Amino acid sequence: MARFNQPTDPGHPTSRVVRTGVYAISRNPLYLGGVFFILGLGLALNLLWAVVMLLLSIIGCQYGLILPEERYLAAKFGDEYKAYTVSVQRWLGRE
Repeated sequence: MARFNQPTDPGHPTSRVVRTGVYAISRNPLYLGGVFFILGLGLALNLLWAVVMLLLSIIGCQYGLILPEERYLAAKFGDEYKAYTVSVQRWLGRE
């Protein structure tokens, strides 16, 4: 994001849609990285509660962070963001 002069703090507005690097395979690579980190830690330390809490956190993240952020980006960037959502999955993968 720094290379494209875009803020990484969610409280600051963005001025463009970044579609390269990790953003070419996930619209939410920071959230995805956190999920993999907590999942790996929970599995490595045999902490079933951490995995269960992770699932609840993913649901909370989806509705509390991701969906509002996507509405903001769709309103701000219109067709450009819509094309991006069609070509790159929310969590992982390309269309």
